[in-house]
Amino acid sequence: MSAPVPGDASRLRMTVILIVAGCLFAALLTRLWFLQVVSAPAADQRVAAASYISVYTPAPRGEILDRYGRVLVANRQIPVIEVEQSAATNGPLVARLAALLGMSVRATRAAILNNRYSPLAPVPIYLGASAAQILYIEEHRPLFPASEVTATTEDMPYVTPLGESAGNLLGYVGQVDAHELAALQKAYPAKHYRAGDLVGQAGLEAELEPYLAGTPGRTDYEINSAGQVLGILRSIPAVPGHDVRLTLDARVQEVADRAIGQGQAAARATPAGNGTFYKAPGGAVVAEDPRNGQILAMATEPSYDPNWFDQGITAKQYRQLTHDKADPLENRAIQGVYAPGSTFKVVTATAGLRSGLVSPGFIFNDTAGVMVIGNQLFHDDNGIGSGYIDLATALTVSSDNYFNSIGANLWDGRSKYGEDYLQKVADSYGFNKPTGIDLPGEAAGYIPTPAMLAANRGGPWYTGYSAQMAIGQWQDEVTPLQLANAYSTFANGGTRYRPTLVLDVETPGGRVVHRFAPVVAGHSLPLSAYDRQAMIQGFRGVVNASNGTAAGDFNGTSLAGEDIAGKTGTAQVQCAGCQVTSVFTSFAPASSPRYVVDCIMEDAGYGASIAAPVVREVYDQIFHKKLQPVTYAPATGSAT
Repeated sequence: MSAPVPGDASRLRMTVILIVAGCLFAALLTRLWFLQVVSAPAADQRVAAASYISVYTPAPRGEILDRYGRVLVANRQIPVIEVEQSAATNGPLVARLAALLGMSVRATRAAILNNRYSPLAPVPIYLGASAAQILYIEEHRPLFPASEVTATTEDMPYVTPLGESAGNLLGYVGQVDAHELAALQKAYPAKHYRAGDLVGQAGLEAELEPYLAGTPGRTDYEINSAGQVLGILRSIPAVPGHDVRLTLDARVQEVADRAIGQGQAAARATPAGNGTFYKAPGGAVVAEDPRNGQILAMATEPSYDPNWFDQGITAKQYRQLTHDKADPLENRAIQGVYAPGSTFKVVTATAGLRSGLVSPGFIFNDTAGVMVIGNQLFHDDNGIGSGYIDLATALTVSSDNYFNSIGANLWDGRSKYGEDYLQKVADSYGFNKPTGIDLPGEAAGYIPTPAMLAANRGGPWYTGYSAQMAIGQWQDEVTPLQLANAYSTFANGGTRYRPTLVLDVETPGGRVVHRFAPVVAGHSLPLSAYDRQAMIQGFRGVVNASNGTAAGDFNGTSLAGEDIAGKTGTAQVQCAGCQVTSVFTSFAPASSPRYVVDCIMEDAGYGASIAAPVVREVYDQIFHKKLQPVTYAPATGSAT
């Protein structure tokens, strides 16, 4: 065997060395690539987190205005005493603050250490400081070092003097809870919601939160490893929320609320029989423009003052609200459900005409004032009947037997009309479902059907049930808003609009960024012009004819000749201790309706006695201070 050539061995060793070196360099380059490319974003985040901290400042909420720009809810600046959190370790300073503010030392220290606020930002510990308290701090600066205690102002939402007249409608704000915070952060990430933020909790404040909430400001502070501030890297100012202009007329709203209170007082002074008086615990008024569904007023009593919540409700105030049997937190206009009484006859008249059971000229014998259905006697409210009457007269005098007969005949003729003909007509007017208004918590009402009764194991449907339903009794339940919207649908010729409370969204400077156009929700079953005019004649007679059930409420007043049409309702309520519900609904001018106004008053007596005078007062405001046309600036941009 021959010996290896020296030159070959050297080349082999060199090749091995080069391969090893190449592998080492490859490993080094791979590691550098990983650190500089793959891990760079995470590293940047770690470095950034270690080098600066962001402090957010709240943004003012937008204002809520009425249709003419009158301020209903705005921000106000209130004096506030702020303290840096480092002051919590200064025992004498905390004790002086506690004595000045009338707080305990423990409560004062807890307020300073409120974890809602950044350690780098002054903490507002006392809202609404008096001038004397602020002056004392300024005059005794050595006792209250400037670096620790300041007196400034802070934006807080408040409600204008409308107060309780729109409390349930406007709602209030409160600190966001964990569940709300997660939902808001997911839905509106650009708003930067944080724990402790004030957000809408009820009414329009809650419904319009995405528009009213502003975008908070942010200041990025450069800090060292010990957490000491070295300087400001960036400062972004807060952006106020958008203003929202409502369809409401503030003056009509105030009058409606005042009229309910007067109606309650009148009812409570009216004998109800057996030595008692009507209780009249609450009621509601709704005024709507039938041409577009805009709500001009929505008042409910009892109500509450939203300022209680916005300024920090006391335990006594909260107990007052939650323990009141009349439930002032309920918006009766959309959440209260009531038997509509004879105001439901707009549905029954439509059903009778559409089915062909009656015509405008059909004459009904109501001379006895009583009719027999099965083994039951049905009586007219007046007990003596109304004679031989046509449709228009039946509406004017509110003949129960005329409409009882329509309900009964529709059921007895169910093989021709179907089992739920009356209910389908009610559905076309918007009953038995929410109207879709831009408010949370709306009730659906209830119009029973044979299928619903059977599903609830209520037994078979009888003719008498249909007869009672036809006059708005038995199990019929509607909200004041549903009733107003149904009569708006009839008044405008059959178009059912979704009621709305919002006209537009604007920048603080008044530039429109989003407009809410009328939304058609459906149509009532169509009527011929002849049939519809017969019904209008009947409704007009309620207010204007000598035998109209509400003639005494309007004749001889300043509204005589204003062409108001209406319908009274007095609904029996089947429960222990309950009294009749007073109902009145209307539209005007009858020849070309621009307004629909209704009122429902609980346990208050006859519709003509209480509800009709309440509505009359609202019309007095409307007709003697007419609504002005609403004008818009060009719509541009985005509202969110």
